[in-house]
Amino acid sequence: MKLDYRNQKNAEFIAAQHKKPLDKPDWFKVENVTADTAEILVYDYIGWPYNEARGFVDTLAEMAEKKITVRVNSPGGDVFDAHAIFNAIQAHPGKVVTRIESLAASAASYIAVAGYEKQAYKNSIIMIHEPLSGMWGNQHDLRATADILEQINVTLIDMYADNTNIGKKDLRDMLEAETWLSAKEAKEKGFIDTIIGGGKPVEAHFDMSFYANCPDQYKHVQIPEEPNIRDTETLLRDVGGLSANQAKAILARGWKALGDKDTEADPASATELVDFINKITEKFKQGN
Repeated sequence: MKLDYRNQKNAEFIAAQHKKPLDKPDWFKVENVTADTAEILVYDYIGWPYNEARGFVDTLAEMAEKKITVRVNSPGGDVFDAHAIFNAIQAHPGKVVTRIESLAASAASYIAVAGYEKQAYKNSIIMIHEPLSGMWGNQHDLRATADILEQINVTLIDMYADNTNIGKKDLRDMLEAETWLSAKEAKEKGFIDTIIGGGKPVEAHFDMSFYANCPDQYKHVQIPEEPNIRDTETLLRDVGGLSANQAKAILARGWKALGDKDTEADPASATELVDFINKITEKFKQGN
């Protein structure tokens, strides 16, 4: 299927909305908890124009024997990529658990309701709305896009109706109104099954102020400009030319982790590591 909306103009529109450069981040991460259990962290924008759903779907398919928890903290993303992930989760033989760790907005809500068991921290939020599109084109393009959005909206109503305890008429109204739900409200309406405690929920660093009913806590959020640990790991690989294992090793144990010597740090190796990371950080800033 040709997706005409996937063009440079619309990509730039999405990037401007989310105040996020058009790079390709490590948007999900697998953590093996035990030999037969794993967690997948979905902590970023989902799908085009930043990444592809196939990486997630292929990874999930390779984990057929594991019990999996998908941990979600995301502003949403591309409807078709999110639907592919939703279908992969529901088809997985391991009865996947989904957990909202802070925010499951827009397309991320599809992932949140896909789980065999659906969880959320008590201060988590889920948001649903009618499908949106940044469109560039003439009158015929715009009318055609509006027709497609209407069709997508029907599929969303069906999907939410099958995975919550809300009727289709109420769901249509909720989507049109752009509805933000607390964990308590989400449980009452069947978007989640369980409100959990005991852990520390993560903070959502997403600016959602372009939505009409956005809560104050998600308006004009200061998105960190400096690379975090995962950014640095990516830089070590993509700019520094290291393998994934090498990048993880030096972040954990220092420069000597790449050699056969004792991994105890010394001033020389520490200085070399800091200098190297400073150099690639400068490249990161120049690229953004």
